[in-house]
Amino acid sequence: MATTDKKFTATEESTSKHPQDWGRAMSVAICRLTDMARQAGDPVHDEALIGEDLQLFVEDSDAGVSITMAWTPREQGDDGGPPPPSVERFDPTGGSTAGLGQ
Repeated sequence: MATTDKKFTATEESTSKHPQDWGRAMSVAICRLTDMARQAGDPVHDEALIGEDLQLFVEDSDAGVSITMAWTPREQGDDGGPPPPSVERFDPTGGSTAGLGQ
């Protein structure tokens, strides 16, 4: 991607403090990331986020929470392989194939 020197950040509000209700706010914020990249001159599509690392920050607000998503595009030509060893991925299943909470 041509925007490797940029970091895009988008914040949306959720009127709930319950994580299961944050989907709309997260999806709107994520779509805004690619909108910002296009405005910066990169002909990126929403699918370009597949395999990318996105940062999530949740902040308390009077009406619920603020959801902030941030994205720094990888360098052009990056093969999209696994992250460097210093990056630890969270596995909500703890390695179980039974699913969450099983």
